[in-house]
Amino acid sequence: MMARTFVFLLIVFSTFSYANSVDSSQSDKVITHKNEKICKSTFSQEMISQQMTFSNQANAQDVRRIAERKIAAARKKFADTGSYCDAAQVLMTFEPKSLAGQDGDAQFRE
Repeated sequence: MMARTFVFLLIVFSTFSYANSVDSSQSDKVITHKNEKICKSTFSQEMISQQMTFSNQANAQDVRRIAERKIAAARKKFADTGSYCDAAQVLMTFEPKSLAGQDGDAQFRE
């Protein structure tokens, strides 16, 4: 039992020391595949929520436009980084600078 505890602690401390030794250019990258799986699930749920907000004609135009901008920003981030963690972060925190019409925007009926 004590040997298992020692091995477990050794693995945990080795993991933390490895994570701390990663140089700053690599610090924003996903360290484990498991994190990316969790982020993929989070991203999928949030993307569905934003798509529902965008598609719901009962929502105000500015609410729908914000959802549209968040979706576009998250897609771009995923295309740039290939990381669901990065894309999920953008999807949940992105605040558009402007809601003025842009090329490719949906045209909402009044």
